[in-house]
Amino acid sequence: MRVQKTSFRRLRQGLTLGIALAVMPASAYAVNVSSSDGSGSQQAIVTYNNGKEVGGLLRSTTGNAVYYQGRINWANCTDTTTGRYSTNVTTYIDQRRGGNIVGGFPASCTLQGVRSKICKVNSGLPDSCGAESLRY
Repeated sequence: MRVQKTSFRRLRQGLTLGIALAVMPASAYAVNVSSSDGSGSQQAIVTYNNGKEVGGLLRSTTGNAVYYQGRINWANCTDTTTGRYSTNVTTYIDQRRGGNIVGGFPASCTLQGVRSKICKVNSGLPDSCGAESLRY
């Protein structure tokens, strides 16, 4: 009898944890963002029908000025690069940075999420950017 009660208790605890993880919003997770000149993390703060307000940390790994750039992922439509959404960081210490990754709302499109990447300021040249983060 004791074995059955213990097994049932473990099963109930496992199911409770599984349900809690399943209903947890995906926006609660931070994504890592990096390039050869900077590193950081971002997470969604507010979700709109045409993008997200995001925030997190950013630091320079080389002392060069870096910033975040955003992209909107749409279902059934071409993704939209929204450009810079944060101010520059030049320090090796994490700094709070974020902003809005929002764009025009195509009528037939559904927001799938946003992506971030770190770009380096190149005076007199196009800015160089690292790879995009995972969608969040």
